[in-house]
Amino acid sequence: MLNKTKINQFILLGIVLITLNLRGPITAVGPVIELIKKQYSFSSATAGLITTLPLLAFAFFSPLASKFKYTQMMFYGIMSIILGEIIRSYTGEIGLFIGTLIMGAGIAIANVLLPSVIKAKFPKNFGKIMAIYSLVLVISATIGAGTSVPMAISLHLGWENALGLWVIIAICALFLWYPHLKGRRKYQTNKAQAIHSISIHKTSTAWWITLFMGTQSLIFYSVVAWFPSILTQKGFSLYFASNMTLLYQLCSLPVAFFAPMLLARVRNKNRHIVTAFLCVMYALAFIILYFQNSVPMIFIATILLAFPMGGVFGIALLFISIKASSPQNVARLSGMAQSLGYLIAALGPIFLGFIYDLSNSWKPPLALFFVLSLILIFFAYKANNSKTI
Repeated sequence: MLNKTKINQFILLGIVLITLNLRGPITAVGPVIELIKKQYSFSSATAGLITTLPLLAFAFFSPLASKFKYTQMMFYGIMSIILGEIIRSYTGEIGLFIGTLIMGAGIAIANVLLPSVIKAKFPKNFGKIMAIYSLVLVISATIGAGTSVPMAISLHLGWENALGLWVIIAICALFLWYPHLKGRRKYQTNKAQAIHSISIHKTSTAWWITLFMGTQSLIFYSVVAWFPSILTQKGFSLYFASNMTLLYQLCSLPVAFFAPMLLARVRNKNRHIVTAFLCVMYALAFIILYFQNSVPMIFIATILLAFPMGGVFGIALLFISIKASSPQNVARLSGMAQSLGYLIAALGPIFLGFIYDLSNSWKPPLALFFVLSLILIFFAYKANNSKTI
C-alpha cells in the first residue's frame, strides 16, 4: 500500500501532466499562423479567431467546472482536449474552429479545477506547488511556441501534425488521472461554506482579481498570437520570429517558478512592488517594438517580454489561492476570475487582428498594449490589497 508521500508524488505527477496540456496547444498556433492563413486564405481577424476561440471556451465553461465532482470533471476535460486536438488538426477548415472550441472547453475545466486541487491536496505547501504549476504552464507554452515551426517546416510534418502531436501528452495525462475516478475524492462542504461561496461574485476582491486576470490574459494571448507576425512585418524571417518566440518562452521559465514563491513570502504591502516591476517591463518592451526595428533592440524587447509573461499569470493564480479561505472558495473564485477574465482576454487576438487589417500596421495594437500594461499595475494593486473571502 502506498504511503502518503508516494500518493502525493503521484498526485503531483498528474498535476504536471495535465498542466502540460493547458498552454502548448494554444501557443503552438502563433508561429504557424501564417501557414494556416495561406492555406485557407484567412484574413488576420479570422486567423485571430483561432486563438480567441479557446478563450471564449474558457469564459463559458469555467463557471460550470466548479459545480461538479472534480475527479469526473477533470476526466471529461482531458477527454475534450484529446477530441478537440484531433478534430482541429485533421478535419479541414470548419474542423479547425470546431476542434479548437472543444479543446478550449477541456482546457477551461482543467484551468479552474487544478488550483482547487492544489489547495485541497497541498494546503501547507500551496505556494511551492503553485510555483511548480506556473513553471509547467510556461514549459508547456515554450514547447508549443518553439517546436511548431521546426516540425511543420524543417521536419516536413505540416502544421496539422505539428499541432496534432499534442494529443499524445493529453492521452498520457488521461491514463494518469483515470485511477482518481475509482476513489471518492470529493470536497466536503458545509452549509456556511456553500452560502459563502455563492456570494463570491458580490465581493470587490473577486472583481479586482478578475480584472487583473482578464487584462494579463488579454496581453499574454494577444502577444502569443501576433508576436511572430509583428516581427515578420518588420522584415524578419519566420524562422527568426519563431526563435524570438522560443527565446521569450525559455527566459520566462525561471520567472514563472520564482515569482509566485517570492510573492508568497514577501509581506503583503510589498507584493505590489514585484507585480508593478513586471508590468513596467511589459510597457518597456512594447515601446521598443513600437519604435525600433534593429536585431539588438528586438532581442532586448523579447527578453523584457519574457519576465512578465512568465510571472504575471502565476501571480494571478496566487491571488486566487491566498484570497480564498477554502478549496471550495478557490474553485468558485477561480471559476469567476477565469470565466469573466478570459471573456475579456478573448477580445484581444481577434480585435487586434482587426485593427491590423484596417491600419496595415502593428503600431496601433502596440500602443494599446502599452496602455494595458499600465492599467494592469492598478488592478494588481487593488487585488493585492483586497480582503480574503
